[in-house]
Amino acid sequence: MRFSPDDVVCRVALNLGWVRTAEEALRAWLPLVSELRPVSMRFEEAGPDGLRRGYLADLLVVFPPPEGRTARDRLLAPVGELARRVGLDPAAFEVDEDGLGGALNVKDEQDGSPYGAYLVLALTGADPLNPEGEQADYDDTGEDLL
Repeated sequence: MRFSPDDVVCRVALNLGWVRTAEEALRAWLPLVSELRPVSMRFEEAGPDGLRRGYLADLLVVFPPPEGRTARDRLLAPVGELARRVGLDPAAFEVDEDGLGGALNVKDEQDGSPYGAYLVLALTGADPLNPEGEQADYDDTGEDLL
């Protein structure tokens, strides 16, 4: 997926550990998804051997270039709004040294949000989990890497 160099691209990780069915999780997340209108969403049941319980979601949300004097200001405005919307403290967002990206990682489960948000990653102009762009397909078997 390609983005404008000025877009603020955010990944939001959600976990509802108290829900027992996919329907419950989807109903709980529907207001948030309707409001944020993510460009993509991944939804899955947490693995039985994993650290998390219930259901997990990963939202990719893109904000158009906001007003601001510096790259840092243009990053913090939409990330602050997003953090407040998912029930997290925007002051906990840690900006990288370039001022073009950063992360808000909930370290204490008591600080969580009603939507189960526990991680917000942001980067200007690219997906924070894939800053180089689309993943490439390789025909090779990869045996040389073993």
